[in-house]
Amino acid sequence: MASSWLHADETPHRMLEGDERSHWYLWGFSTKTTSYFECHDTRSGDVASELLVQSKCEYLVSDVYTGYTKAIKVTNEFRQEKSLPLIKSIFCNAHARRYFKQAGESFPDEAKFFITQYRKIYRLESIANELPDRKSIIRKRLHKYFKKMRDKCLSEVIGYSNKSSLVKAMNYFLKNYDGLTRFIDHNELPIDNNPQERLLRSPVIGRKTWLGTHSHRGADTAAILFSIIESCKLNQVNPSEYLKKLVHDLHQGKSTYTPKEYKDMAAQLTVQTR
Repeated sequence: MASSWLHADETPHRMLEGDERSHWYLWGFSTKTTSYFECHDTRSGDVASELLVQSKCEYLVSDVYTGYTKAIKVTNEFRQEKSLPLIKSIFCNAHARRYFKQAGESFPDEAKFFITQYRKIYRLESIANELPDRKSIIRKRLHKYFKKMRDKCLSEVIGYSNKSSLVKAMNYFLKNYDGLTRFIDHNELPIDNNPQERLLRSPVIGRKTWLGTHSHRGADTAAILFSIIESCKLNQVNPSEYLKKLVHDLHQGKSTYTPKEYKDMAAQLTVQTR
């Protein structure tokens, strides 16, 4: 809630019994150190807006699903009344690149240009992340690659069928250009939403085995446990050790703490014992 930016994504979740609706959704929000899940019987943007209204988030990293557009609109209306900073969208470049990759199946020569530009962009982004002191300087070089793609789209989009996969990729890129390039001028912002998609991988793979949940309480419990386990992974904390220590301390009347706080406490204890 205190982070200036958040990742967001959602995936289907099956309610096997205990509710009239069987099609539920697992919503995920995250930062570099925290993963948070909620399970709901809707894919409405109201789920995201309820969280965003309470948060200090100024940038939401997501795909272009209209639910997030609605959530940002609702939140910004609330914030305008309170004279608070408005939220801006950061769209996922992995999605834009994926559309060009798909277009390459039918238009290999035409799509090659865009795929090559994205290869250069991601290579520079990798270098920028390895050199944090020079990140802003390196990132500025990304503008020219995005502009090349934009100019190419504008000049060639009218030359193909509107129903073609290539035009779909071009229009996606043009329509969402501002959101796709906004990260460049903000060092802390990510280039895509892949980190959040990775956090959803365990629930997605796991549901092939456990299929779903049997009650509202089961869905809430699943969301809580996924929040804890995935947060542990983000902080390179052993979930079993964290949960064992946390439960022990709670029984001793101590305050709760997150996996990030647990990691920081362990590091501090190590320093004190040296």
